[in-house]
Amino acid sequence: MLTATPLIEVWRGKFLESQHRGHAVICNFEGEILEAWGDPEHVILPRSSCKILQALPLVSSGAAAAHGLTTRHLALACASHQGAEIHSQLVLEWLGQLGKTDADFRCGTQWPRDRLASNDLVKTDQSACRYHNNCSGKHCG
Repeated sequence: MLTATPLIEVWRGKFLESQHRGHAVICNFEGEILEAWGDPEHVILPRSSCKILQALPLVSSGAAAAHGLTTRHLALACASHQGAEIHSQLVLEWLGQLGKTDADFRCGTQWPRDRLASNDLVKTDQSACRYHNNCSGKHCG
């Protein structure tokens, strides 16, 4: 197995500040590898970096248009969020449009990283919900 290869270097003047290693592959439509860096067979856990790819079927299938999704919805489906009210409210509205509730999510509850939202929950003696989860927009999508 090949090890991760240097992909990016960050220089500060004449000093190499950091180097980021990884695995990358370019394939054609048949899945044939055209070029690779590192180990093309290496299994990775891409997590949030693939949200934009996971949202592609939402658009390409016509589901986004059929459900009247806006650019705000699509942005939320493609990114992590902080659990701020602007994010949580949109998720709740989206769930409602789908006839779903917080209980329908399979992501776990997560305390908002947004300080105001977090403080509001504490002040009102509420618990965090699944719609606060930084991945809830992706799960709506």
